[in-house]
Amino acid sequence: MNSISPNVLVDFSDLNIDVNGNQINPFVQPAAKESLRLALKQRGTRLVVNSVYRTVAQQYLLRKQFERKLFGITAAALPGSSNHESGLALDIEDPDGWERFFEPHNWIRLGRDFDYPHYDYRLPGATKRNLGKIGISAFQRLWNQYNPNDLIAEDGSFGPQTEARLANSPVDGFKLLFPRTLRLQSPPLQGDDVTKVQEALLRAKITQINLQVTGIFDSETEQAVKQFQAATQKLAVDGIVGPMTLQELGLEYD
Repeated sequence: MNSISPNVLVDFSDLNIDVNGNQINPFVQPAAKESLRLALKQRGTRLVVNSVYRTVAQQYLLRKQFERKLFGITAAALPGSSNHESGLALDIEDPDGWERFFEPHNWIRLGRDFDYPHYDYRLPGATKRNLGKIGISAFQRLWNQYNPNDLIAEDGSFGPQTEARLANSPVDGFKLLFPRTLRLQSPPLQGDDVTKVQEALLRAKITQINLQVTGIFDSETEQAVKQFQAATQKLAVDGIVGPMTLQELGLEYD
């Protein structure tokens, strides 16, 4: 699966801005930040930002509020299709006053009638990575890691299956210690449950394996599991951590 490389999104809170609320994520793509810096320097006043980067979950929630005609929201793109998810959009205070400073630096007003405070960063000829698609893929992978009996395609497309899983996701995140069977696969499983298993394997003194506590179920972890399973003389030596192997490790499902 694709991932967001370092510096694809950068923090611009060091510029002459105020963010309106504690839920604002002040991240844009580097070229967009530089253009924003030039516009701010040209006007010489502080910019108040109402919305910038959104995760797929935030975009989903905003879209639902728009569809239900809540909070006076006049426009909201489908998750995966908003430039907010790619760090290429701003919603700001005083959009009229900023227009003549923004547009020469490639910040273009989206529409006065249906999305009044919104600007898109548009640099002609620039290749824009679809970070929204990557964000959806990341959620799909997360869902599959914690819901192995309810797998969905990790295709980066926002459709009914992904929407339904977003709606059923816990607000405070996936925090169960042992919600799944652990095994070697690609991409590798990772999380708190893997960390707990690695720590338990080290306590069992699997000295022949150079095992590191990384939270990633890699080939060394699989080999350590197999060695542990063989040593118990009770378990199938398959490198898979299920309920019986967890029990022998002194761990239990929550």
